[in-house]
Amino acid sequence: MARENTLDGLIRQMFGVQTSIRISPVVNQVGVVASVVLRQNPNRLGAVITNLSANTVYLAPDGSVSATHGVRLGPSGGTVSLIWNEDFQLVGLEWFALATGAASDLYAQEVVTEAVPPEA
Repeated sequence: MARENTLDGLIRQMFGVQTSIRISPVVNQVGVVASVVLRQNPNRLGAVITNLSANTVYLAPDGSVSATHGVRLGPSGGTVSLIWNEDFQLVGLEWFALATGAASDLYAQEVVTEAVPPEA
């Protein structure tokens, strides 16, 4: 049970949900072919994806991601963040990435809602 004076307790008290964090839930590397980075999830409240590689990475909420169709993440730290109250349904969509070189490291994090156990 989450205590009210903890971050989990405050989130549960304010929004009536419990959340959990998932780190790189699908892949942590992409190459020159589009790969799923985040699967579709209507329970995702937010996500942060960071390009850790020396290559440029492109992201898009569909499989046709390319250098001319997507969000560009610059080398060595380019980041995109998605949050439900600013990006709406985009947050829960499936996200794809590709890079300008093979074995390009990504660091992805997502915050999702979880079922709240009944009070004891």
